[in-house]
Amino acid sequence: MRLSNLFLTAILILVTGFSEMSFSKNFIQADNLFIQYFGRWDNTDPLHPKYSWPGVYLYAEFSGTSIGIKLNDKISYYNIYIDGEFYKIFHGTLDGEAEYILAENLEDKNHTFLFSKRNISFDDAFTFGGIILDDNARLLPPLQKLSRKIEFIGDSFTAAESNEATVQQLEWEARFPVTNIDKGFAPLIAKHFNAQYATTCRSGCGMVCDWRGDFEVSIPKIFDRTLMEVSEPKWDFKKWIPELVVVCLGLNDHSGLRDEKGNISEEKSELFRKGYHNFVDLLRNVYPNTKIVAVAAFDDWIRKNVKQVVDEESTSGMKDIFYSQFDRFEGGYVANGHPTVETHRKMADQIIESIESFGIFKSGN
Repeated sequence: MRLSNLFLTAILILVTGFSEMSFSKNFIQADNLFIQYFGRWDNTDPLHPKYSWPGVYLYAEFSGTSIGIKLNDKISYYNIYIDGEFYKIFHGTLDGEAEYILAENLEDKNHTFLFSKRNISFDDAFTFGGIILDDNARLLPPLQKLSRKIEFIGDSFTAAESNEATVQQLEWEARFPVTNIDKGFAPLIAKHFNAQYATTCRSGCGMVCDWRGDFEVSIPKIFDRTLMEVSEPKWDFKKWIPELVVVCLGLNDHSGLRDEKGNISEEKSELFRKGYHNFVDLLRNVYPNTKIVAVAAFDDWIRKNVKQVVDEESTSGMKDIFYSQFDRFEGGYVANGHPTVETHRKMADQIIESIESFGIFKSGN
């Protein structure tokens, strides 16, 4: 009898202990309307939205002294911002969906929270499960979303791949922790114009082929995807219509279309231009009334052909497309030729100057 009572007491202690562990925090499910999502998210399961494109981010406002998340991802790296200031980098380490406390011992007041995916990775989709707060804390109605919207379409330059690296050669997975898309030219431009943004970009991709010359791997072939690496579900373009689309493609086409001597024939150049025209038509179809800025990198072939596309569009009477370019900055590249943080700033400044000259919208409000 005494053993039985002791056993029951032990069970009660264990149950009480687990209950305290389970309910000492306030769990907010991922479908809470106070959580704002930016970029392409698959909400087929609203309690576990999936994502894979680089640069997706979410925003929330909360009370209390700590914040955590439920996440299924031990590959990606994330920037955490608390009250508008960078707080730390987060990287998951656990298998499956796991709980992580991201910030503790905050001042007991209302806070803002921004969670941004820093890097690009292939073959994986990740899930977000919700937010964890103090027991008596809660999510707060967030500020209204910024009204301006810009989508950036491109390759590893748009993804800001390896921009925080310090070496000239770096293996693929070693690039993950030193990629910080928030310091890439795309978010810098969006911040300048006080705009929401989406970064629809994939390393190695071009307008008509990838860097190896594979015509089955190009941005137009994957542009309708909600998740970067899988064909379903399709993205609903009516969910988020940008005022401006910035296209920065051609670097990988330049690599993939070259012959053994490094030259690109007029036939292949025409193929590139035709593919560009077709993509511009696709953008007009899914985003009526949206302005398009076609950005060319520093290579002469890219500049010549992208400029020709824009000129041909304009000559045909289309007034919604504009040409911009950025220079090559001596000593400003790392990790297999990718721009540094400083170079991204210079690229952003040049593109911003162009956008302002087009009168699409001015900086500030």
